[in-house]
Amino acid sequence: MSIWSAIGLALIATCCYQVGTVLQKLGAERLPRIRLGGGQRGVIRAFVRSPIWLGGLGVSVVGWVLFLKAIANAPVSIVQPVLGFGLCLLALFSVLFLRERLRAIEWFGIALMVGGIVLLGISGAQEHERLSAISFVAIVAVSAVILSVLVIAVRIGRGGHWVPLPIVLGFAAGVLIGLGAFYTKALFLSLGNGAAIAAWTIFLPLTLLTNIGGLWIMQAAFQQGRALIVVAMNAVTNKLVSIVCGMAALGELLPADASLAAARVVGFMAILLGTAMLARFGAESAAPGPTPAVEVA
Repeated sequence: MSIWSAIGLALIATCCYQVGTVLQKLGAERLPRIRLGGGQRGVIRAFVRSPIWLGGLGVSVVGWVLFLKAIANAPVSIVQPVLGFGLCLLALFSVLFLRERLRAIEWFGIALMVGGIVLLGISGAQEHERLSAISFVAIVAVSAVILSVLVIAVRIGRGGHWVPLPIVLGFAAGVLIGLGAFYTKALFLSLGNGAAIAAWTIFLPLTLLTNIGGLWIMQAAFQQGRALIVVAMNAVTNKLVSIVCGMAALGELLPADASLAAARVVGFMAILLGTAMLARFGAESAAPGPTPAVEVA
């Protein structure tokens, strides 16, 4: 599969993610509040009995399957940033069908993301498909550093004094989702390198745990009302994590050609900046009104 085909699959996947996210948001607003601690059985039962929330989860799962196909055939450091294009789709949908208006900075954010995606495609178009060697030491080291940062952020969030809870929730969800993409790619690389035992006993459980954890934290974030800061933090953080992990532990190095390497770096930066610009618009569009705040145990 060419890099452009993988990017195309990632774009379709992000369409599914956006629809699923909006449905999950609508469902979560009507459900019991999530407490970041014990005693969650009643809350979990309420979620799994909600048709709207389950419908959103189903659409998101379809997107995840398409994402798996894309990430199996392209570097995670390229595929994951492309998923941010979903904010562009949400913005354009609102302009065309909801008669909303985009400000100049938001149009600029869309242009940056489109340009960044094109640059990523160009930077990888001439690379030959190859199997990267899995460095378990590097994977453990990168994971330990990122999870340590996450633990510190959670402790700060529990204090509730230094950093607002929405920022911590968005950051935590982004870290877990980014790690989930990283472990998914490691799973496929392990299978390709003949390390099936490591793939199924190590990376599959890690993939499931990080994605489910990120999803659950996002439900708590949705119950914060307007997820302005949450969406911004999650969108940027998961891309940064996947880029750093992919390049540091999976051998996803920059192209040898200087111009292609520059194109990839500029593409990364353009997508991250465009994501930050559009996060406000996407959050306001997906979250129409205030709801009760999440309780932290």
